[in-house]
Amino acid sequence: MTRWDEQVTDSCDNDPILMMIDVDDLGKIERRGPWNYHTHRVRRRRCPRDPKKNELKTIFHALAKAWVDETWFISSIKKRTTHPAYLKIIGLGAPAVPWILEELRNTPDHWFWALESITRYDPAPAASSMEELRDAWLNWGKEHGHNA
Repeated sequence: MTRWDEQVTDSCDNDPILMMIDVDDLGKIERRGPWNYHTHRVRRRRCPRDPKKNELKTIFHALAKAWVDETWFISSIKKRTTHPAYLKIIGLGAPAVPWILEELRNTPDHWFWALESITRYDPAPAASSMEELRDAWLNWGKEHGHNA
């Protein structure tokens, strides 16, 4: 006889939270090998859909505003680019690239690390100023269809 102890989870992570336990007729756990002793089976509900592009844009602009408001006075580029809002912008991934380029065009700032982190590309490795980097990234954006 086999009994399945189950639980349904609402989580979208990969944590196995329900276990199948083989039980013999006497109620003792059968041990046919370590691979059968604790086998995991998870039944999950569907994860919510990814946020729509408009929602991501709203999130991006809120994070960008928070980043600027909370770091405008910091002179250390390292501290500015490791701010939680900046890192969350990087976490948005490729959909954020056109918005970062738009910000770079309108109000130049240290968006270069975010762009390099997301695209894994450096369009101006020999640039000697922020203006050169800015122009190189804006040209790269035009070439790749990111018209900001």
